[in-house]
Amino acid sequence: MIAEIDRFMRYLQSEKNSSEKTLEAYNRDMLQFYRFLCGDLGNSLREKYEVRAAVRNDDISIAEISRDDITAFIEYSYDCGLKRSSIERKIASVKSFFNFLYNKGYIGKNPAIKVGYPKKESRLPKFLHLNQIELLLNFDVIGFMDFRDKAVLDTFYSTGARVSELCSADISDVDFGNNRLKVYGKGAEERIVFLTTVTSDLIRGYFRERKKKFSQLTDPLFVNNRGGRITVRGVYDIVAKRARAAGLIERISPHTLRHSFATELLNQGADIRAVQEMLGHKHLSTTQVYTHTTKERLKRVFDKYHPHSGKRGK
Repeated sequence: MIAEIDRFMRYLQSEKNSSEKTLEAYNRDMLQFYRFLCGDLGNSLREKYEVRAAVRNDDISIAEISRDDITAFIEYSYDCGLKRSSIERKIASVKSFFNFLYNKGYIGKNPAIKVGYPKKESRLPKFLHLNQIELLLNFDVIGFMDFRDKAVLDTFYSTGARVSELCSADISDVDFGNNRLKVYGKGAEERIVFLTTVTSDLIRGYFRERKKKFSQLTDPLFVNNRGGRITVRGVYDIVAKRARAAGLIERISPHTLRHSFATELLNQGADIRAVQEMLGHKHLSTTQVYTHTTKERLKRVFDKYHPHSGKRGK
């Protein structure tokens, strides 16, 4: 196997022109795979993971390596507590190695061809609690930028809109009479979102300050300090700046406010299909992730306050 690893590394360097960093990563993964199969990491591991490839003269015959041996190495990587990204890279290294050997005719059968990657981790969306939202919005409103920023942040939390939707919205899309805002979602699909009374008042106050600064109101709903339509990057900067000022340690983005909107509605008993429509999700399964978030919050409350939870007071 050592000879085949050497051939593979020369191939990556000369034919694939791989970078030094890539070569180091592949070499490290392949040597760990080799050491695992040979028992250099402990013969007990070979027995535990039922490695079948025989060791002869301190080496492994490539022809004897099976899919089960590769799977055993992946299981070992999991048991070592490696991150999913690290395991994915090791799998990619092993698959590339055997693809090379098969394509070059060094082996007649590729044992790695049906080896799969780990399933994508299910990450619950990050959200802010009500007291954190209040902290985010609790800043002095003095000049135009303050009025604009508070209106932007409150509109996000009021509507649950996507950042791209608010950036592309125009003044004509606001219906103050009904506290509504028309946005255009993915695929230019029109959707109506709702403004709280407080949000409507904040937008009106922002309009007054904007007219003082620029003399007239142009089409864009939200503008930058020069009067042009605000960009997605600009909105991210607003959220990050105000989050830092509020002392919120975790990374906060416009998406966090969208997630917070959905989570709080469901926490208060809103119908999930209504939330789906307000968010502009085509599929209910996309909205259902927020039900997991609310369950996680309920479980933390249970663990904290139930006298028999075993975690009370921790």
